[in-house]
Amino acid sequence: MAVNRGIVSIRVNPIRGNDIDTYCKITQYEYTDGSKNKYTFSFGTGPLRFCMIVSIDGKDYSSAYIDRIERVEKCSKDRGLTEITDGMAKFVSLGLYTIRMMCPWVKRFTLKDNSKMICNGVNGPSISLAYDYLLKYNMTWYQKKFGARLEGFLESDTSYIGKTGTDVKETLMYQYLKSLEVLDKPCREFALLRDNFPELEEYQELYNSAHSPRDFLLRVRNQFHDSASFCKGVSRWFDRYMGSLRIQLFMDSWFIPVEQIQEPAGFLVGKHVEEKVLNSYRGGRRKVRQESGKRGHTRTRPLQGIVSGLDGLAVETFE
Repeated sequence: MAVNRGIVSIRVNPIRGNDIDTYCKITQYEYTDGSKNKYTFSFGTGPLRFCMIVSIDGKDYSSAYIDRIERVEKCSKDRGLTEITDGMAKFVSLGLYTIRMMCPWVKRFTLKDNSKMICNGVNGPSISLAYDYLLKYNMTWYQKKFGARLEGFLESDTSYIGKTGTDVKETLMYQYLKSLEVLDKPCREFALLRDNFPELEEYQELYNSAHSPRDFLLRVRNQFHDSASFCKGVSRWFDRYMGSLRIQLFMDSWFIPVEQIQEPAGFLVGKHVEEKVLNSYRGGRRKVRQESGKRGHTRTRPLQGIVSGLDGLAVETFE
């Protein structure tokens, strides 16, 4: 079903928490047949800089989809994210908690776990954040920071729990965890890599002395003085090499239960403000607050519950 990309209604609010100072922009879209609505929540600062976008599709109000996350300095208004310890995780936490407060009907945040670590924090080369965290912690960034899960998630490190009546070995979480075992198995012969990874020639001695792919990559990492230089130094081949190990990430199947999103320190939602505070977003045109439908009916009422949630955290349910 096609979505009418025309904006029906927008409100912008300052939100604060976890030493982050940013804005939340809410947008309502309408399906072409008028039957359902879609809502997006954009977090960040202007101009043209929204670092996280989360959407709620009118087909399923119980799930909010984390559509896009970018780690850049200007996600926070007064301080760059790299100046704040664990700044990106704190930023995401602030955004998701804001939605949790506005929309209590949301039970989970679904996502595609393909976030990138931008090597210099602004632009340029990057590596997979999921692969980087698998190397260091044997879990993805979303797992470590937000308790993200696949269906059939773990209750403990040794007990695989699947759905009732489902073979444990068929669950996505089991398959994912089993596939991680390749990181600690013996490395393949270097000759088998040479054609596809000519960039690894300079690391041949390290590779041949390593006990496993994880051991090899950690030895490579130790040659760089920080994460940014490691990211830049291996960006040409790191993701391809990790992909060649055939780890089953199931990128499209992750979710974060809403209970995992805790209140940020110093959480505060301000009154709505004019969009011009975002310094000419989309050329500085001012968007309408509401748009009339046929026969004088407004099409913004479903959004008003969300807006009231921003203004006073007194939420309503959708129609």
